[in-house]
Amino acid sequence: MLSMEREKKIVNLVNQKGIVSVEEVMSLSHISKTTAHRYISALDARKQIVKIRGGARSILPEGSAAATPACEEEPSLETKDLFSQEEKRRIAQAAQSLISPGDRIMLDSGSTTLELAKVLDKNLHGTLITNDLRIAITLGSHQNLDMLFVGGMIRKGFYSSYSYFAESMLNCLVIDKLFFSVDAVSPDLSLMNYTLDDINLKKNCISKAKEAILLCDHSKFSANARFAFEKLDAVSTIIVDSGLSPDIQRRLRRLGKRLLIV
Repeated sequence: MLSMEREKKIVNLVNQKGIVSVEEVMSLSHISKTTAHRYISALDARKQIVKIRGGARSILPEGSAAATPACEEEPSLETKDLFSQEEKRRIAQAAQSLISPGDRIMLDSGSTTLELAKVLDKNLHGTLITNDLRIAITLGSHQNLDMLFVGGMIRKGFYSSYSYFAESMLNCLVIDKLFFSVDAVSPDLSLMNYTLDDINLKKNCISKAKEAILLCDHSKFSANARFAFEKLDAVSTIIVDSGLSPDIQRRLRRLGKRLLIV
């Protein structure tokens, strides 16, 4: 097994279980205790997991006591990509069914919107707008899509654009359907982000789009980020996996939101 593949398996296990022992890492990867410690230390140094005595803890502790309101450090892009992979794939499949030929759609930056880009019909006719370099590369070979990249400053390590230049370009565009994600949804159902960098761009996208569609795995409703930037009122449709609690589902439906559970 390649080192990168082994690291991905370890991060997946840690994110799924919240906390794992060194012995579990050894069993998963068929490696010695010394090697398991080395992998945990390396992943901790890159902020993909947290090294603890006797094992490792998820940097995104889903549903655990560690997911406190004080948690404001943004996980790395690699960690975001590895978290809730199966849920994100189901959300992406449901999202692509909402796209019609001729739509002018925007995919905001994020690991869930990247999954949507991966499953888009290669024969889809329409216009696609994005501020995510990885999404642009993924869709670059789609011959029937007119693609516009919203240029500007690039977030280091996250490959998305933001700043005045990106916002100015966005003002010239028409968006039928916006597909976007957030870092967290607060208990009062506000949309939250770790960084101020792309908040203005997200707000502008939401306000310009005829339909704003939130792609959000259920862990975001128990996560916390630093900045609340928009109320959920601005969102028309929410696509979320079946792990979302029935109580939150009822609250969202009472708000009149179209809720797709996958």
